[in-house]
Amino acid sequence: MKRKLVSLVLCLTMVGVMVGGCGSSSGSDTNTDPAPVEQEEEAAEPEAPSEGGEAAYVLSVATNTAEDSVNHELAAKFKELMEERSNGQVQIDLYENGQLGGDRELTEGVIAGSVDFCIGNTGTLVDFVPEVAIFDMANVYPDIETARAVFDGKILDELKPAYEKAGIKLFAYADDEYRIMTSNKKVETMDDFAGIKIRVMENSNHIAFWSALGANPTPMDFSELYMSLQQGTLDAQENPIDLVVANKLYEPQKYIINTNHMVHMLEMIGSKASYDALPAEIQELVDTCAVEAHQYARECADKREAEKEKVVEEYGCEIIDLSDEVLAQMGEAASSVYDQIRDQVGADLVDLLLSEVENAQKQ
Repeated sequence: MKRKLVSLVLCLTMVGVMVGGCGSSSGSDTNTDPAPVEQEEEAAEPEAPSEGGEAAYVLSVATNTAEDSVNHELAAKFKELMEERSNGQVQIDLYENGQLGGDRELTEGVIAGSVDFCIGNTGTLVDFVPEVAIFDMANVYPDIETARAVFDGKILDELKPAYEKAGIKLFAYADDEYRIMTSNKKVETMDDFAGIKIRVMENSNHIAFWSALGANPTPMDFSELYMSLQQGTLDAQENPIDLVVANKLYEPQKYIINTNHMVHMLEMIGSKASYDALPAEIQELVDTCAVEAHQYARECADKREAEKEKVVEEYGCEIIDLSDEVLAQMGEAASSVYDQIRDQVGADLVDLLLSEVENAQKQ
């Protein structure tokens, strides 16, 4: 008899999701080694589905974002690849728009095993995996290609055990391009940052970075952001352009400033408990499809960035590209926060990232 894995969350109402391309949607501790075996056997191909067409493994993927997002593109591609390559033996159910909770609730569900996979930003994982604070280092990557080369290298291998210690399976990293700044005050020089009241995530490293630039960082719940910009309570905010457009944050702003200060990291994490319960051949399929889906998400992010910039330009916002001199000055200011991050994640990890950036630039 076939074994069927069904997460607790699958008792909820099912919602169908269409799998599409990169375009916008019309909708918005100890490890123990296994005993040695005398002969290695090839992993079996997944069985064909039963006559009734019922999948043997039903797994959930949840996001806290709308379908018009790179998060959705990653989830949808993973679903497509898993169901196709398993010959229908694996069914992936998508729960989006925060159906199963916010980012923290989803992470807690993954750790508990009630959610099999979720997709989110590394910034929300610091309380669970402190080492991901490494990605709070600002103005480190000269371009997105360098950043991606670093994320796919030794840093990924170094962080996987930290995730597993928390009960989380890490597969790969994707991104939604750089976080940029929108503002009602024109920013072209370092002096222009002085006193700007900018909304930031509730993250001590982000606050320290904007303070180092001379700005006035103000942590605020995202749900309050649009109104605060509209009413003038805030001068500015920072997010990737994709999210800026999806939430119409450009409407109460005059300028889009390409500060490119941090990469907006995305990842699909899995429940280690759910993953470990799968047979080896399905685990291998999950690994392969997850990596491919992350690469696909990067392609979508690149395509969507150009589309979103066009939206804000047509609305009437002025896009400002900062000079190399100003970006260098921002990097110098940002480096003052690196010691704070060293205290959180360890000097070795910070030094590894910086050396990986240097090595990637030489290639």
